[in-house]
Amino acid sequence: MGRELQKRKNRSGISKVRQKPKSKKRVLNNPIIAANWDKSLTLAQNYKKLGLAVKLNKSTGGTEKKLSDLKQRQSGGHEEEWQGIDEVDPLNITSTSSRKKQQIDLAEAKIERDPETGAILRIIEQDLPKKNPLNDPLAEFDSDSEEEEVVEDQVFNLRNQHANTGTKGSVPAKTDTVRALEEQASRPAAKHKRRQPEGEVQFIEELVRKYGEDYGKMARDMKINYMQRSEGDLRKRIKKWKEAGGKV
Repeated sequence: MGRELQKRKNRSGISKVRQKPKSKKRVLNNPIIAANWDKSLTLAQNYKKLGLAVKLNKSTGGTEKKLSDLKQRQSGGHEEEWQGIDEVDPLNITSTSSRKKQQIDLAEAKIERDPETGAILRIIEQDLPKKNPLNDPLAEFDSDSEEEEVVEDQVFNLRNQHANTGTKGSVPAKTDTVRALEEQASRPAAKHKRRQPEGEVQFIEELVRKYGEDYGKMARDMKINYMQRSEGDLRKRIKKWKEAGGKV
């Protein structure tokens, strides 16, 4: 029976599924990361140990970025600036009337009185909140006040869709690996200067030897300049050739 199954597999036109040897991603291209890499740990564990982020976007599973950790890392001890943010759920829209105020805000207002009786006719207040008789939860977001926009932007920056920090500025490196990577990235990149091919050098030397600096005749020579390069192109190539130390 086994022999018959083996014959049937050999006659099958479907090739066996084989994993390519180069299908896996190489994560040790950087020599600094390769020197500090622990092969007994996973990719996420290694990146966490090195002080790096596995994903720049929002995590889809495995780990959760908590706002308390973000506050502790960014505020540097200024916890009073973050009071009240933990109690606000960004996905739950609540109206201002349903929120309980811990203290009453004091404010000043102008009073318009009757000149004869002295009775209060009306109170002129500034920056009054909009009336919301229907208890619409979206009514408070229609305000054009600059102060409310600033507060809303601060909360939104803390809870953006990528779960990154909303405050601008560089974060100090925590590990030696990150410091070494930042130092490597801050070094100026060496400029690569194009080297003229050997065939182009011979072509230029032949033209200069025959015509000197007459670029018009060089462009009209169909035998040597068979590629029909223009006068400006030849001038540019000869200039680079002279800068590289070319002489006839």
